[in-house]
Amino acid sequence: MPLRRHDFITLAGMSALGGIAGMPGAAGAQELKPVRMLSVPSDGSKALLYAQQAGLFRKHGIQADIEPMGSGAAIFAALLGGSADFGAGSLLPVFTAYAHGVPLRIVAPISIYESTHADSVLLVQKDSPIRTASDLNGKTMGGNTPTDIFVAATRAWVDLHGGDGKSLHAIELQPAEQLASLEAGRIDAAVLKAPFMTVGLQTGKLRVLGQPLDAIAPRFLLSAWVATVDYIAKNPDIVAGFVAAGVESARYTNAHEDETLQMVAQFTGQDPALLKNGVRSITAESITLADVQKPLDFAYKYGIVDKDFDASAVLAASMPMTRGR
Repeated sequence: MPLRRHDFITLAGMSALGGIAGMPGAAGAQELKPVRMLSVPSDGSKALLYAQQAGLFRKHGIQADIEPMGSGAAIFAALLGGSADFGAGSLLPVFTAYAHGVPLRIVAPISIYESTHADSVLLVQKDSPIRTASDLNGKTMGGNTPTDIFVAATRAWVDLHGGDGKSLHAIELQPAEQLASLEAGRIDAAVLKAPFMTVGLQTGKLRVLGQPLDAIAPRFLLSAWVATVDYIAKNPDIVAGFVAAGVESARYTNAHEDETLQMVAQFTGQDPALLKNGVRSITAESITLADVQKPLDFAYKYGIVDKDFDASAVLAASMPMTRGR
């Protein structure tokens, strides 16, 4: 019977250390602390997957249980419900949660968006009549949620280029479903992140219409690891170990991307042959406060959050930071 993605990730982490708990090569496994991690399947997961496979979590006393989940909103709900410890997602739901008193904080960065190395672009069918931003007026696009960062950025991008972003209809679809729906013509457009962006372009069925994330900023923190205030306070050693493993993995995977190709393909359910020549995500080893403030300013400007606050308020003390705003 073929392995599920969860089984693959769990066994990969065990094999990196030489065996399964209770077998030779797994000395000290009983001392590891179980930690539940949820991630949206994307190329941004590569540092997480490598940290598991290379035994970096185990080195820091963590037995990682990694599960894929379709949207950041569902992941954050799982965190608040106590069914997960760390969750990956974009920043807008974190800002919204904070503005409404929901106790979620960012503990570590995941992916940085850079306009000159865009790993998330707006795609349409290759023969679509949609050629400009204003051609999207009244059209339908997919999104992880109807108000996710890709949908919000696309609305702003359409406005900036002479169209009416509010006229866009957004329907909730997971990334793989967005790709399939776009190829089948059930939706008109979607912002897809690698590897789904890569798959769509490699098949020749889709083309790039634009880079709507530029409407937020040329560079900003796109996604991050989040935990509840209560979990962070009660588990400082686990949080520190999680962050340390992530930073070490980010440094390695940024320099050795080819080694992560197979694991990303497995986790996202895509063909590694199609991913080989595509754009890869930039994994953040650390960030500046400005990398978080820019998407927060965007969220406030476009009414996604209804009050202004400093980005530092949503950052846990564990967050790897560099100097500068």
